[in-house]
Amino acid sequence: MNCPACYSEIDDRSYRCKECQRIASYRRLCWRYRYLVFVLAGLIAYWTVPALVRRWFARDYNKLPFGALVSDQMTLGWLGLTDKGWFCEEPHYKGTLLHLRHNVFQAKDVIVFVHGFTGDYVSDWGKPKVLLDDPRFNRNYDFVFYGFKTTFHQDLPAFEAEATKLDGLLTHLGENYKSITIVTHSNGGLRAMRTLLNRAKDFPAKQPYKIHRIVMFMPLTENVSLAAQPELVKQLGKQTTDIAEMQANVDSKLNSVKEDLRALLDPQDALAKVRTEAFMQDVAERLYIINAEGDEVADVGPHGEKIVSETLRKVSQLPTLGSPRLITLRYSDIGGPEEDARAKKTGVKNPAYAHGIVVKMGEQKDFSFFDRFEELLFDRIGVPPRSLSADVEQIRQSTFDRITSTIFEMNRFVVDRNPMVGLCWRNIADAVKAKLQNVPEPQRQKQTEELVRQIYYVYIVLDQYAQLDELRNRGYMSADDPKLLEWKRSTLPNLIGSEVGKWMLDSNLMEYYSQPMIKDLQAAAVTIAQVGGQPVENAKSANSGR
Repeated sequence: MNCPACYSEIDDRSYRCKECQRIASYRRLCWRYRYLVFVLAGLIAYWTVPALVRRWFARDYNKLPFGALVSDQMTLGWLGLTDKGWFCEEPHYKGTLLHLRHNVFQAKDVIVFVHGFTGDYVSDWGKPKVLLDDPRFNRNYDFVFYGFKTTFHQDLPAFEAEATKLDGLLTHLGENYKSITIVTHSNGGLRAMRTLLNRAKDFPAKQPYKIHRIVMFMPLTENVSLAAQPELVKQLGKQTTDIAEMQANVDSKLNSVKEDLRALLDPQDALAKVRTEAFMQDVAERLYIINAEGDEVADVGPHGEKIVSETLRKVSQLPTLGSPRLITLRYSDIGGPEEDARAKKTGVKNPAYAHGIVVKMGEQKDFSFFDRFEELLFDRIGVPPRSLSADVEQIRQSTFDRITSTIFEMNRFVVDRNPMVGLCWRNIADAVKAKLQNVPEPQRQKQTEELVRQIYYVYIVLDQYAQLDELRNRGYMSADDPKLLEWKRSTLPNLIGSEVGKWMLDSNLMEYYSQPMIKDLQAAAVTIAQVGGQPVENAKSANSGR
């Protein structure tokens, strides 16, 4: 074989020309290093093939049975969450419980969503990703989506059993969170109220839940009439059995809640009055209700008009400093005209439209209600309750930390890059000017820069002690702590014993620090004076040896 470039003869097993050093055969080159190629291919396969296999064989969430255990990875993918900080605080069982927590935000308060007839624990709310990505919510709350099998055929004993199950969840959350916010839709409000009334019956043996707010969207009342809405029953329950039986079950549950609520609000003895006061303070005064015009499921009159039950009317009259306790959204504001146009075009009317659309987070794409759910909810729950003094202390400490960090970085900038920036402080500039006023102009610039560097080097070292001083002043560190004693015995005397340190103390350039720290610096100056004005060791050596 001859080289294609210089036509020199090449060995049949060689891939490079010995004369011109050019590659004459890439096929021979690849064959020579074939084992390296095999190794690279193996490494790539090792990194990629398992993930592809897991993806191919991963079970689809929609194919999982009700109650199946769902992995965190599948849960985040199903919700469309790109923030990998979210994880399931408790095992996620499809259709029953989804408890989401963020490993960075670590919220101390939780929102519990209880769905209604339509949808399930998640789909009833549309796209929870909207709330999970909203900093107003995810910085302040964890999220629990509580689920149950939706049916109109659930009788009163089954209803009570479900309330007991919800009570167990709220009790468990109360042990791990500072407050609980309950958000319900439709029949979920009835279920939550049953649970709250049962807890009120057991007062004072059982204390009320640590409720922050309760927001009910379209709660069922005694004005529900399934018999008048057979098409609605089919859409909500997807069942075609006896409507009269379903109406009887709904009435029994509504009457049970209504009678217990009436008895609770009309106390007959001293203990009952205590229960009533506790219920009003911990439940009624924290309750908000949101209705909608055109809702043919809950609170509607015989002609489809929107009405308000007497119980809801009384609740709405309770005083509030924020949003009104009861509002009714206009049909036109929740996309009614668009829905009517769709129904006219398709010939299929959805009587549950107004009942369900209000809680569909982020799914309203064609009208102005797109972000109303988030606004309605946050206007009513706001940020969780916290101790005002704790908040003030946290803000003060956070601000102090930011200022300290900023000043420390500025000090390093002065020492390492541009010493003249350090003269931005008026007292430092005046002190430097007074010290070097007799220096001739040609040398003054250079000596000024060197002096400023030395000043800010002292500040850098003292800023480290200032952090210990802050911990001591807040009671987190004892005055006899070994670290503080070591600083007082060695580092502080070295700094104050130096020419620059002593001059800074005499020129009041230490006034940036706390009074206890200034006393420590003055004590260090006294120590130096007692040992003849000689520092223990050079300040820089002390700092480098720490």
